[in-house]
Amino acid sequence: MMKIYSKLFDFLDIGDDFPTVIIGVINLSPESFYKGSVYSEPEMIREAALNMINNGAQILDIGGRSTAPWSDKISIEEEVKRMNIAMDVVCKIIPENNIISVDTQYREVAESAFNIASKEKRKIIINDVSCLKTDPSLADFIIAKDLPIIIMASKKVPGDLCTIDEIIEEFNNTIKNLKKKGYDENKIILDPGIGHWIEKKSHLYDLKIIGNLQKLKKLNKPILVAISRKSFIGTTLNIPDPEDRFYGTLSATAIAVFNGAHLVRTHDVNYQLIEIIKMAEEIRKNK
Repeated sequence: MMKIYSKLFDFLDIGDDFPTVIIGVINLSPESFYKGSVYSEPEMIREAALNMINNGAQILDIGGRSTAPWSDKISIEEEVKRMNIAMDVVCKIIPENNIISVDTQYREVAESAFNIASKEKRKIIINDVSCLKTDPSLADFIIAKDLPIIIMASKKVPGDLCTIDEIIEEFNNTIKNLKKKGYDENKIILDPGIGHWIEKKSHLYDLKIIGNLQKLKKLNKPILVAISRKSFIGTTLNIPDPEDRFYGTLSATAIAVFNGAHLVRTHDVNYQLIEIIKMAEEIRKNK
């Protein structure tokens, strides 16, 4: 099988022969399932962003809307407001060779964030958990601006696919549609959508997705996992509070990296995470 390699920007290589990229979560949404990840004030955002970068995050994923299906919904205007506050802070403090991931399903939010980043000469990518289903015009914006994108496996609503085969099929459809519109498929990152997004998707599906992650390599795209403190860990270990799921997160992350993940999105950018990822990488290289 061909080795996976992508160069989203001149300063960032992603692939089988390169270190796992750490994505730190800057969560602006008090509706989030994990309250310990919420940064609501500019000074909190600033401190969190600097700590994550200093501890090894190459990308900061900024999100103004909780995507958990049971969360209270907010307007697009509120999401834009939250995102703009964070972008104003983060763009001024991060180094030029760090990237901001704009976690949104809406063109209006992406466009506003892009405008702020452009003024500060900072690079962004878009992270859409709906696989460009919620707002189809977001795809047009991404193509027009030639922005890299993270697409999460989704068919009708975010994260509604339960098996690797379903995930691969839907990714193929989305990739083909983007290519037809002239988009450079080398700018695509794949997120299989691990998590309890719909009622029928039990934790066993999530465990199987992580266990079979290497099957996604047939799509020849970098693979991202977003598993930090999620409910499948709580259900498996009988730990209801996300605050107590750190060690379960480390275990699942190590296995995901061993099975081929190239990027890890996490609430916890620290030495424990860096060490377990490094060990998983070395074992994967020498198997």
